[in-house]
Amino acid sequence: MTDLDREAMRAAVERIQRLSDEHWWALDPSCRLMENDTWVGPAGSRFGTQVHADQRELRAMLTEAVHSANQKLASSPDRP
Repeated sequence: MTDLDREAMRAAVERIQRLSDEHWWALDPSCRLMENDTWVGPAGSRFGTQVHADQRELRAMLTEAVHSANQKLASSPDRP
């Protein structure tokens, strides 16, 4: 049963990594547009600041999820 649990954990880690890879760039188009002054003025400035903060937060959460999953897999016993 331990081998099945470990294989399930390994599959979960791989899925977490794939999801992280898929979503890493989710806010990149918006950030690039804001860097090119697509939306100007006070509201544009606030939005640009917020979208960049959201991108940093998203990437930090994705990094933490992958790191945590890898740590849990590494700390699980290979055999009973």
